[in-house]
Amino acid sequence: MQSPQELMYRWRQHFTADKGEEVSTHSAQLTEQEMLLVLQPQTEHGSVLTALREATAEQHRKLEERFDAVSELADMHRRPQVIARYAAFYSSAFAALGPELEPLHELRFKHRRQAWEAVNMLQASADCATGFPAPADLREALGSFYVVEGSILGGRFIQAQLKKQDVEAAELAFLNPYGTAGGSMWRSLLSAIEEHGSGDLGIAAICRGATRAFDHAEFVLCGGTK
Repeated sequence: MQSPQELMYRWRQHFTADKGEEVSTHSAQLTEQEMLLVLQPQTEHGSVLTALREATAEQHRKLEERFDAVSELADMHRRPQVIARYAAFYSSAFAALGPELEPLHELRFKHRRQAWEAVNMLQASADCATGFPAPADLREALGSFYVVEGSILGGRFIQAQLKKQDVEAAELAFLNPYGTAGGSMWRSLLSAIEEHGSGDLGIAAICRGATRAFDHAEFVLCGGTK
């Protein structure tokens, strides 16, 4: 059986590559064996999502190596600061991306932001609330939001691993703000990316937004250090 870190990496990689099929059982109740069933390869997406996956693969690997979310959140002494870093990342992302993404009604951006705000128990830490990179256009915003929503979706798996360690607390609700709607939320984002990311310039813009968002995520979640 693979370690929680390996499973979490595969879980996140799966959802950056594939359709994010809805999980019928709440993720916090899934066993490692059930998670592995969810991670079976699905249908390949178009070139823009393939390009996104390739463009961010190394950044994804580096962040996974530097930031062990399960261990950090399991430690009750470190947990408040870690949650504050998450708050800094998400709150700055929703603020920066809203002007470009709110007009996309199918994305339900306001609903996503409100769902996260409803379970955010802490204010963003002042020492790591650096501004999220402002997108130049809609395509860059979609690329950045791909990283934000990938992190939110990965939170469901983090929550499951914490529950296996008997770590359950109200302030951890931010890990799964969409509940059982997480898969459909992810699919609607992928559809928007495919729709607006056609052509070389579109793909380049979306990948640019994603790589900038990953840089910001690493900076904030790792405590403002490179």
